[in-house]
Amino acid sequence: MTGQWKLICKLKDVPMSGARLVPRGLAWQELPGVALFRTGEEQVHAVLACSDVEPRRYSVKVEDCKVYLDLDELSAPASQAEAALAGSFGVATRVMAFG
Repeated sequence: MTGQWKLICKLKDVPMSGARLVPRGLAWQELPGVALFRTGEEQVHAVLACSDVEPRRYSVKVEDCKVYLDLDELSAPASQAEAALAGSFGVATRVMAFG
């Protein structure tokens, strides 16, 4: 974990059953999002929401009832196809966050 955390949402916004989808990429990039799953009162897991690539986990931090994801992990391409799409620009992350 790099320590560069992006506030994603409040813990209460991640359902106990089901998932919350966090979009990735810019408007011109059609990238799979990250699915947040709540597995306990204050425990959240994040995985790439795409069946076409090998399952990828993302680092999650829950602090003060807020959910954070590692910004470097979110910005990194999740597959070779994403890396080709991103080219030299990298994958910019568009994340809906609460302040």
